Amino acid sequence: MVLGIKNRTENWRTARCLRPFFDDRAVSIAQRLGESQGTPTAKVSLELYWKGVRDWCAGRNKQQCEEQLVESSRKLFPDLRQRIEGYGHFRDLSDGNYEISSDTYRSRLVTNLVNTEIDIVLESPGRLYIGEAKSESNFHADGKLVLVHQLVRQYVMASVLVDVLRCSREIVPFVVVDRTRGSWPHQVQFMIAQRWMSEDNCLTWDDLQAMA
Repeated sequence: MVLGIKNRTENWRTARCLRPFFDDRAVSIAQRLGESQGTPTAKVSLELYWKGVRDWCAGRNKQQCEEQLVESSRKLFPDLRQRIEGYGHFRDLSDGNYEISSDTYRSRLVTNLVNTEIDIVLESPGRLYIGEAKSESNFHADGKLVLVHQLVRQYVMASVLVDVLRCSREIVPFVVVDRTRGSWPHQVQFMIAQRWMSEDNCLTWDDLQAMA
């Protein structure tokens, strides 16, 4: 609190709530999300506000990075636009949404991947847990982007980066919200419908505080 004003930003709440899990305690969150009870505590690391593609590209040949990212996206998500349209509960897509058929769209895709940030990341020997923390704001969608929907964009980014790095990690999305039951936002419903995310991995802030 500064000048008697409560800080209501999600980043501040996330940092305060996750502070107890640094050092060797991040494993407890991973185990809540399905990690084996036998995984050593030292084998699970925690980072906040992670821009994996941006940091991987730093110092590398820009053109080669772009080619690898586009090729991996094409290989892993060849029908992503059709999946989004088939879901039927999102707004109509613009021509460039989830499209990499032209140089312009491919360039915009890479820009999206480079600028994608994930609030909470836990890494274990076999999994990468990617978490989005929400308090008062909603899961945003930006029709000007190639990867319109926030949770989808994060899942694509993490999946593509793991593929490019050729490291064996299962991507496990999760969210931290104020409630865990009721009418989920469509982005959460879509991720669950695609079997990219388990409904059990919808945590509350109270869950994290209890584990801390």
